Amino acid sequence: MLKSTLKYLGSLRCTIWLIVALIAVFSIGFFLPQRSVVGKAAYLKWQAAAPVLARIDETLQLTAIFTAPVTFVIWGLFFVNLLLVMKQRIPLVLAKVNVHPEKVLARHGNGPFNYTVELAEGDAEGIPAMLAAQGYEVYGGGERFFAVKNRLSPLATLVFHLSFFLLLVGALILFYSRFTGFVDIAEHEPFLGELARYNASPKLPRSGGGPPEVKFLLESVRPEVSQGVATGIKIVLKDEAGATHQVDINEPYKTGYASVLFNDLGISPLFVVQDASGKEIDGAYVKLDVLKGKRDHFRMQGYDVAAWYYPDHVVTDGKDATRSEEFKNPAFHLEVTRDGKAVASGTVHPGEAVLLDNGLRLGFKEQNFWVRLLVTKEYGREFIYAGFVLALIALIWRLVYYRREITGVVRQTANGEVLELSARGDFYQALAKDEFDRTVAALTKHG
Repeated sequence: MLKSTLKYLGSLRCTIWLIVALIAVFSIGFFLPQRSVVGKAAYLKWQAAAPVLARIDETLQLTAIFTAPVTFVIWGLFFVNLLLVMKQRIPLVLAKVNVHPEKVLARHGNGPFNYTVELAEGDAEGIPAMLAAQGYEVYGGGERFFAVKNRLSPLATLVFHLSFFLLLVGALILFYSRFTGFVDIAEHEPFLGELARYNASPKLPRSGGGPPEVKFLLESVRPEVSQGVATGIKIVLKDEAGATHQVDINEPYKTGYASVLFNDLGISPLFVVQDASGKEIDGAYVKLDVLKGKRDHFRMQGYDVAAWYYPDHVVTDGKDATRSEEFKNPAFHLEVTRDGKAVASGTVHPGEAVLLDNGLRLGFKEQNFWVRLLVTKEYGREFIYAGFVLALIALIWRLVYYRREITGVVRQTANGEVLELSARGDFYQALAKDEFDRTVAALTKHG
């Protein structure tokens, strides 16, 4: 039972099925929102919108598919399969690399390409030198020889398999060292990397440790909207040394092993409360999640304020609306209550205010933005990069510098000496034949 199981785990069929299974679970990660990327609020919203999938997700962890138990099981089986395959191939590869000319010559004539070259007296002695000039290692003399080009090429197969273990080491280090957290920061606001500043509960490294030491000042946020469609965002950060860095969609700010990536945009207006004489008695930049028609709340001086936002305000049929998503004519519609009782309501542009009770005014002074940034820190990338580079080198080595073999035996015939050649190549038989044809043509000319 155990032997048959190990035999199947080391088979090509098992390899194919495991690769198909890995592709399937990775595809789930592209089609379903992943908790580590979208954040808790978006995940809860998705749960409410797709209750059936949410129940399945609770069992299979589809929204954390890259770290789900089923994915780890498939990866584990894949590397067991890889070890068993390597165990089978190492003796075969080493046997092929360690040349045994007589064993190869015993199979002379069985190659896919066979040639006969007529020789003049003494021509056989110069043939090994001609083959050596074309990059072949020649074993034996002119009468009977074995020539091989790129003899070590089969070792690339083992190197390619080893690259997967570098990827595994890198992935494990990354998995246990990864920190992920979201932080909301308004324009002109500093961030010193404090754990308490992160939204909800950031994902701390499984191996211990805290958040990355990322410190910067958010200098400016400039959304880019073209014809009513958001096309990009320019976020400028200033680090401790005073150097500025730009963050855009899919263009993070990287420092050491930490990365800061844009995730979401919000409005951060400056609201002030003034008394009857116009003196400001309170004021704050408030972070509001009010884009795309959403409503948000804030409190100031004991007042509860509900806010709706219109980036390009217009009044249509007596109702507030927006012409586009461009920030051309920003306005807020405010509904103010205190102790559950309505106090005031109205729509204000920058510089305008609504009248409250007791002669107070709630004014909208200026509009800024806030951004939700995804901060990550992880180690192990070097192993992953090295694994990919090693795999690429192995593929080029094996497929471009593939192994070619020629055996040659000189025989006596009624018409004189002839050289019988038998040739084979590991890959690309048409290309190998072209090369062998050129080699034989050169030997014929020499003869």
